[in-house]
Amino acid sequence: MRLINSDLKHFKLCAAIVIIPTLVVFVLVMWVIKPVYSASAIVTPPAGAQTSLRGLSSMLGGASSGMMSSLLGFVSSDNDANAVWTILNSRELHDMVLKEFNLEEHYEFDGKFHADLLKAFRKNFNLDCNKENMFVITVEDEDYKMAAAMVQFILDKSDSAFNAFKTAQAKQAREYFQLRLDSCEKALDSLMNGFVKFQVENDFYDPEIQMESTIKYLGQLQTRREEIGIELAFEKADRGENSKRYDELSKRYKSVNNVLNAALGGKQKKVGVVALKASPELTAEYLRWETQLKIQEALYKILRQQSEELRMEESKMLTNLHVLESPWENDKKVYPLRGITLMFTVFIFTLFATALAGLLDYLEAEQARGTSTAQQWARFKGFFSRRKA
Repeated sequence: MRLINSDLKHFKLCAAIVIIPTLVVFVLVMWVIKPVYSASAIVTPPAGAQTSLRGLSSMLGGASSGMMSSLLGFVSSDNDANAVWTILNSRELHDMVLKEFNLEEHYEFDGKFHADLLKAFRKNFNLDCNKENMFVITVEDEDYKMAAAMVQFILDKSDSAFNAFKTAQAKQAREYFQLRLDSCEKALDSLMNGFVKFQVENDFYDPEIQMESTIKYLGQLQTRREEIGIELAFEKADRGENSKRYDELSKRYKSVNNVLNAALGGKQKKVGVVALKASPELTAEYLRWETQLKIQEALYKILRQQSEELRMEESKMLTNLHVLESPWENDKKVYPLRGITLMFTVFIFTLFATALAGLLDYLEAEQARGTSTAQQWARFKGFFSRRKA
């Protein structure tokens, strides 16, 4: 109540302290300070291109994609969003905006340094990432139509710049993969020629089939030899060694035995029979050639596929920044906030007027009591009175 009574006692002073600044601020926010408008757009960052490492990994028996990346020199495209972010914040793009919309004249810029003009634009430009990881591009300006046009211009130029960046990146990567592809093709041809030479020289074409056939053939010869041996022994015991049948069985036994020894010695390799003693070494050599060929073929397939993908990436000119919310001419000002500014002014100066009125009442009470505070106040007022005189 004391504060209210002090305000009422000095009503004219309090009213003047509150009304005059409020009127000044009202004039400023209504007619002096130019309104500022905002235009924004929401775009999706580009999705990273998928490489074919997974396919190669499965071909090579589950090799990790990280290991294959280092082997083949793949560059991850997960940084495409960072590249777009850098382009949107780049000086080159902002310089294009300054030139396109003649912002030096629009801002009434009278400075000497281009960096200051760039700084003035960047105060009105904002790039942010929302909760959904989408890019939000905002431009503020005194002309709401120009603000929307600047946002659209930034979208178009940044998409073109990113396309140029991806095209150059794809071309460089394609040329690298083409070199790797040519080298891989030569190595593959060399391996195939060496493998064919090994097969022809050793008459060793399919270990699994040939070993199975050889063992089966040798088993049959062994069985036949044992059968003849049994008949030969029976004939010897029955008729002796001078019989005609014994002579025939002996010749047959020698013939089968010679064929079996020839097969065991590898003399029948021309017809696909493998020498058992040489088979482990031949099989190991065959598998080594076959493994090298599989690896080289897998590398060739993935390099060829990646080269074609990069060729398509190099030639395509599609939109990478997909706009979810286009910029529009929003004529609702964002600055100054008239209502809030006026309320804040009234509140601050009301507090000031109340404090001043309370202070004046306090000093009057001190003067009535003749205290030292009253003497100091009188001396303070006398100082200004002497200055005025």
